Amino acid sequence: MKKHISYFLITFFFILGGNAFAQKKPTLINTSLTKPEMAIMYVGVENVIMVYGEIPGKYIRMERSGGPLEVRPGMAMRALLKYTEIGFDTLRVFDNDKLIIEKVYEIKKLSSYAIGIKGTRDSVLTKEEFLKAKSLELFMPGGYYKPKQKISTYTLTILSESGKVIQKVTVEGINFNAALELHLDKIQPRSSILFSDIKAILGDNNIKKFDPFKIRIK
Repeated sequence: MKKHISYFLITFFFILGGNAFAQKKPTLINTSLTKPEMAIMYVGVENVIMVYGEIPGKYIRMERSGGPLEVRPGMAMRALLKYTEIGFDTLRVFDNDKLIIEKVYEIKKLSSYAIGIKGTRDSVLTKEEFLKAKSLELFMPGGYYKPKQKISTYTLTILSESGKVIQKVTVEGINFNAALELHLDKIQPRSSILFSDIKAILGDNNIKKFDPFKIRIK
């Protein structure tokens, strides 16, 4: 049995509108995922599992059905899981011998990365939605893994409704808002934004080029 960790993480949060405080119950989180409620882990990458919460004066431990689990205590219980095969795994959190959290994860293979507007896969956006997104992001079609790699450069072209080039700018990094600051009036309804010459650094000196894609402004 793994070593008990006593007085696990004392955390409070303030309730708006009053001076009362409440205690957070333990919550199992997979921080490798953009949508942890989907309960998916991936082969070949570090899947970070954490437990947050507060149970003062009690003993907490975390186990999994698929094999041993090395838990790192600290501000939260933390474990790194790296899988080599697809399948399923079950994470369990115990208060002494009482099961208080149980979650089944599906283990999937990574697919090829794609590029899109941060926070949405929609190809038609309002001007406000487009500018609020602020940047591009790498994502995985059909999955929820959040790549750590970053986009290095790309070209952003504002096109008229007829397809005429209105403005072209080069963006360093992921954020396009600063590059568009002097050209916001050129983004009009029914115009389009073309992203091209997109490059991302996926490893040591490994630069990947992505196909162009376009969004339309409502």
